[in-house]
Amino acid sequence: MRFFKMAVYLCAAVLFPACGGEDGMTGQDDALAQQESAVSSVSLDGCIYSISAYPQPNVTPTVYDVKLFRQPIPTCVYGYGSVTLGTSVVYEPTRSVAGNALGIAASYTKKSSLSGSAPITLSVHHVDPATLTVIRSSGLGVFMGMGNIVSENVAIAADGTTVTVSGSKTGVISGESGSGSHYTARYPDFFTSTTPPTIIAFP
Repeated sequence: MRFFKMAVYLCAAVLFPACGGEDGMTGQDDALAQQESAVSSVSLDGCIYSISAYPQPNVTPTVYDVKLFRQPIPTCVYGYGSVTLGTSVVYEPTRSVAGNALGIAASYTKKSSLSGSAPITLSVHHVDPATLTVIRSSGLGVFMGMGNIVSENVAIAADGTTVTVSGSKTGVISGESGSGSHYTARYPDFFTSTTPPTIIAFP
């Protein structure tokens, strides 16, 4: 138990810079940088929130459960908890998480069917940090399923209310402007509205 507590303290110390969820980054280079540094855990209100993907036991072909966990440390105002955000068939999802006082933003890629032609799509969720209730869900996919969203990284902008998801893709995401193999989806007022994202593609 003593070793476990020391490990949690160390984890919290490493993750502390991500507490505010502020990235303040804009532009194509910053989107690529976000993609390369996807964060799967964030510290908020003394709790560590982490997103993971686990194969369902005794299921063939493999189905992954994407789960958000809350691990308390001594200053956490809540206890341990978890919520399943979604599933992915065969394909192991990429995933990331960010958070601030307004809530937790979690994103992941997924495949919904065993079919080889089934596209890989993106899911984005707003989760209440206290109850672990999913408040908002949003999805993105390549137009007509003619391609995949290969990677993602969720971040909260410096204004604290805009959530961005950046990554790489093949094909054209429905509603995107620009062109290229990378994208940024920007959700204004993500935690307080259902405003759809503005999607920009670039090389």
